[in-house]
Amino acid sequence: MDDQDDPSERDLLDESSLGLHVELLPGKSLSQLEEPPAVEEADWPRFRRLTFFSVQAGLCPLVPVPFVEEQAVSRIRRRMMRELGESRSLGLSEDEVRLLAGSDERPGVFAGTARAVRRGVGKILGSVVKTFLLREGVERAVETFVEGYLLLYAAGQPQALRPAGRTPERVRAVRASVVSALGKVDVTPIRTVIGRSFQSSFGRLSEAAAKLGAAAASEEAPLQEDEEVVDQLAGALWGDQEHFESLERVFEECLARQRPV
Repeated sequence: MDDQDDPSERDLLDESSLGLHVELLPGKSLSQLEEPPAVEEADWPRFRRLTFFSVQAGLCPLVPVPFVEEQAVSRIRRRMMRELGESRSLGLSEDEVRLLAGSDERPGVFAGTARAVRRGVGKILGSVVKTFLLREGVERAVETFVEGYLLLYAAGQPQALRPAGRTPERVRAVRASVVSALGKVDVTPIRTVIGRSFQSSFGRLSEAAAKLGAAAASEEAPLQEDEEVVDQLAGALWGDQEHFESLERVFEECLARQRPV
């Protein structure tokens, strides 16, 4: 028999062989050795990149320049949504990227002023500032991680972000569902892992934050990566599939209530 006729040799991701477009869930891919294809954990590159952006967002509260944090977080989340969207062939417009990144939802100048005042108080109190900044950084990283993970998940949902039939209403429904899921799901496992990583790497993260602050005004400025921190954190987060499945279920419930059209 010709090799091309052997089902075991077919590329099961080939749309011409399946007759449909296969979407991979974050942390998963399709085995090409079984039919029907079995789902296996494998999507490491996207998961690691998601972790990278989460670390970058977590650096923002450590930036030593007041009022830069919100701008830097917004820029990082837009870049994350744009890049992860491209990895799923979503073809997101810039308006959709901004909406999914929540660029218009972030605290404004008064919130920024309040945060600057709290930092000043923290400096006066000495060691309190480290605890405060770590807590703020961990929360930023957790939020960013969950938002990016759910973007990857929503990319495969028929009534969510798939290019075919996607409408502004659907995109808004996805964003609202992500925000709602963040308020409902228990993110303690993710927060604990990220918190331990940030605590043990505080000195290195502080140095990286100073560099991030210098580039915060530029949308295209390269983001510096501490490969060791990202690799260790991604590896620690990778195995918690049960928690991710719970997050997916909560998101699906929130999206169903949104009734996107």
